[in-house]
Amino acid sequence: PPEPAQLSQPPPEDFPSVQAVQNMRRPQSSLLLLAAALLLSPQSSAFVVQAQRATPKAIHQQRQSMINTRPTHAKRSAAIHLSSDDGAADAALAPLSGNRQKAWQHARKPLLRLGGQGAKLSHGNSLRELLDQHTVVKVKVNPVAFGGSLLQAFDALKDLAVESGADAELELVHVRTSENVIMFGRAGALAVIDAGEFPPPPPPPREEVDGEEGRARRIREEERE
Repeated sequence: PPEPAQLSQPPPEDFPSVQAVQNMRRPQSSLLLLAAALLLSPQSSAFVVQAQRATPKAIHQQRQSMINTRPTHAKRSAAIHLSSDDGAADAALAPLSGNRQKAWQHARKPLLRLGGQGAKLSHGNSLRELLDQHTVVKVKVNPVAFGGSLLQAFDALKDLAVESGADAELELVHVRTSENVIMFGRAGALAVIDAGEFPPPPPPPREEVDGEEGRARRIREEERE
C-alpha cells in the first residue's frame, strides 16, 4: 500500500477537478433528457409512426401534390391586371382612328396565338422575338384561359416576355374584343405611331424612282399600244 505521505500530496495542476468533471457531464445528460422527452411526447410519437408508415407510393403522391399546387403564370399575372380605370386600358379599348388605325391595318394578321391552356414561357419568348423584328405584333387570344379578360391576357403574356428578356416597357397598343386580338408594341411604339412615323410611308411611284428615263420608257410603251 502507498505511504501516507504520498496520499496527502496535492494532485497535479493539469488534473481536472471534481467540479470540472461534473460540468462536462451536464450537457450530455441534458441532451439525453431532451431526447427522451421528445420521444415520449404524443406529437413525436405520431411523427415516428407516420415516418415508419411512409411508403414509396405515399412519398410520390406527396411530391405530386406539391407540384400541382405551384402557382401558374396566369394566376401570378392576374394579381396585377389592368383595370377599366387605367388610362392605358381606356385608350387601348377606344375605337381606332388616324395613325393608330393605320398601324392596326398595317399588321394584317396575328403572328402569335394563345389557346385554352393560357400563356406559357414559350409564348413570352416568341413575343420577345417577334417584337425584335416588328414594331407592333397582333396576338390572338382565347379569353377563357384568363377569366374572359383580354387585359389579363396582356398582363400574363407581357410578364412572360419580360421574363424571357424583353423590354419591361412593352406597350398595349389596342385591344379588339370583337376579334379577341391584342396588339402589342415595343417600347416607344405608341409615340412613333402617334407621330406618324409608323407605319412607314408607301414606296414612291415607279416614275419617281426611275426619273426621266422611266417616264420616257413608259411613253414609248404607250405609243406602241
